[in-house]
Amino acid sequence: MKSLKNSLDYVNVLYYLSTFALFLFFNSLDGENSPYSTALLTTVCALGANTVMASILYLTSFLIVGNTGLIASAGIATTIIFICTLIYRKTNFNKYYIFVLYCAVSLLGYMFIGNTITQTDFIKRIFVSGVTTLICFITLTAFRAISKKGLKQKLGFDEYATIAVTVALLGLGLSNLISPLLWKGLSVFILLIVCYLFRSGTSVLFSCVLGVSLAIYYANINYVSTFLILAIAAESIMPLSRHLSSALVCLADYAVYIIFGVYGAYTVWEFVSVISGCVAFCIIPTILLKKLKDKLHLFRDKHLVRQTINRNRLMLSNKLYELSGVFTEMSTAFNLFENNTLTEDSAKNAIQKQIKQTACLECDNKERCKNFNKVIDDGITKLIDIGFAKGRITLIDLPRGIAEKCVHPNNILYGLNKLFADYRTYQLDNQNVKNGRDMIAAEANGIAEILRMLALETGATLKYQNSVEKRLSENLYRAGFVVSEILIYGEEERICVSMIVCMKEFSHTTLQNIISKTLNKNMLLTEKADITEEKCYLAFTKAADYDAVFGIAQATKDGSEMSGDTHSVTRISGDRFLVALSDGMGSGEKAQSVSSVSLSLIETFYKAGLSAPLILNTVNKLLAINTEDSFSALDISVINLKNCTADFIKYGCPYGFIIGENGIRIVQGSSLPLGIIDDLKPSVCSSALSDGDVVLLLTDGVSDAFGSSGDILDFLRTLPAKNPQTLAEQVLEQ
Repeated sequence: MKSLKNSLDYVNVLYYLSTFALFLFFNSLDGENSPYSTALLTTVCALGANTVMASILYLTSFLIVGNTGLIASAGIATTIIFICTLIYRKTNFNKYYIFVLYCAVSLLGYMFIGNTITQTDFIKRIFVSGVTTLICFITLTAFRAISKKGLKQKLGFDEYATIAVTVALLGLGLSNLISPLLWKGLSVFILLIVCYLFRSGTSVLFSCVLGVSLAIYYANINYVSTFLILAIAAESIMPLSRHLSSALVCLADYAVYIIFGVYGAYTVWEFVSVISGCVAFCIIPTILLKKLKDKLHLFRDKHLVRQTINRNRLMLSNKLYELSGVFTEMSTAFNLFENNTLTEDSAKNAIQKQIKQTACLECDNKERCKNFNKVIDDGITKLIDIGFAKGRITLIDLPRGIAEKCVHPNNILYGLNKLFADYRTYQLDNQNVKNGRDMIAAEANGIAEILRMLALETGATLKYQNSVEKRLSENLYRAGFVVSEILIYGEEERICVSMIVCMKEFSHTTLQNIISKTLNKNMLLTEKADITEEKCYLAFTKAADYDAVFGIAQATKDGSEMSGDTHSVTRISGDRFLVALSDGMGSGEKAQSVSSVSLSLIETFYKAGLSAPLILNTVNKLLAINTEDSFSALDISVINLKNCTADFIKYGCPYGFIIGENGIRIVQGSSLPLGIIDDLKPSVCSSALSDGDVVLLLTDGVSDAFGSSGDILDFLRTLPAKNPQTLAEQVLEQ
């Protein structure tokens, strides 16, 4: 019961009217008007009711039921409880069950005075006092659980048990005070409500509790069995129709009389009591029952698990943001590093100084050449300029001054060519270092971007769909699937359904179809894991609007063991495919190795979520480092199955084709192959696709065999619409 202030609002009025009715029912538990309501008075005072108002209602209840002989002992009980309650509230003592002792003490007046009109045996008065004290403990536990916990916290077994006993006592008092038929009708109403609101099997337990009151009243245990049969009848058809379920309860009640003869004689009033409860249930608006059912379902949900998931996602999001900042700082630091390589002028001066210290100082004619220093120096400067321009110098490059004055010009040529080669090696090493530094900076920046995107995604609070979970659970149950747990979270495109299925064998397709129909979305099984022999975990996500099939045909060049070309068809995310051809220059093992490495890098980077420009620029730099004549052509198509589009990225590869109902479109590329020059920009374009379109990618071995794009177009126009594998084989054969 709920603690209320003294305000005279309708809630207060309803509260005290209910309390007064309970006093009347408890005073009529044994048909002899014993003071069992003393337990209820103690309980309401313990839970914060107005003591004066509760005491007045308590005393008045004895007058209503016509038991004025208990007024004296009830007055003593009221006085004792009133005083004990004031002391309890003044001391802020927080032990509720001390009121059980107060109740026992307050019954001393009844034990010694009893009923002043009807003399009651002393032994019976002691027995009634003991039972009343026990009832006080039961009602205090039950009412405190309802008022303090309600639908905020789940009840314990002892609380459920005391509530059940309290309901049984209420039914017995109502039957004694007014009529057992009234309680029967009310019980049928409660039974149907419980059957509709709670999960299967709950109403069976309730039926036993409700039947106990009539079993005690009639001294016939068969009434418990009768209500059990009514509960089974209600459960059997409630999922189909609550109105049909009510009608079946009426028929079941009459069938019990016909078959078992429980009622002795089935009167009109027996029928009226049952049908009244059924009609009362049927006239309740369905929308009101659904709202109450949703509230109860929400109460049963495991909110702690869901909140923990969101909290962990938020913690992960914060950590990802921090890691993103680390990689951003790394990228900035690498970009700020200075390139301390020699300038061309510094290199020329160093070479000139070096050649004078080697070739000239060791020459046996160096003394004679001192007279021609300026001529010699000018000649060497010209040779160095020619060497930087050509890469290597020969005798025909000798200036006239050195040719006429120098006795050993071959020594100068040899020394300079060696220094030119060393400088080229130095430049290549420095360029590789720079490329590596730039590449690391770009990769760090790319990783930072991925981490930021993941942080944004994981930082968003998941929205759980409790009502949909309930509807899906019911649909799966009707279809024969035993599912112990269901969790639905996310919205629209990112909706995800997770569940635990408790079955060894079942149809994944049927299960998937039920989920898709319930959610009105095309769902796809994406994860499966066995938990035990009879339990497995399944996860479903929204399927892409389109799907794709692929065909591949390849052949090696005559005389070669390997073609040098590689291909890849891989899913890089739930709704994107990557299709790629990598053409290593030439054929054989080396060409195929370069081609395979290029494709593997690109595929791995795409799966990691890096952006296309960063991926291709990184691969280009990797191939450019210390590779000579090993560059490769690359043809990439990223197919988005969600919006049916294709992104084409071409590096030095031949044209591609999109074959559809409206004709054939050419996808051209004009970029150089990978690995030839740094900072190479690919040819990139996007195209919308239609249902049934075919994307055809070719390597240069195939395109060169046709001669021109026109020849391929003419051939493709002769082919009927076939599956991709057949098309690939026919193109290769032609």
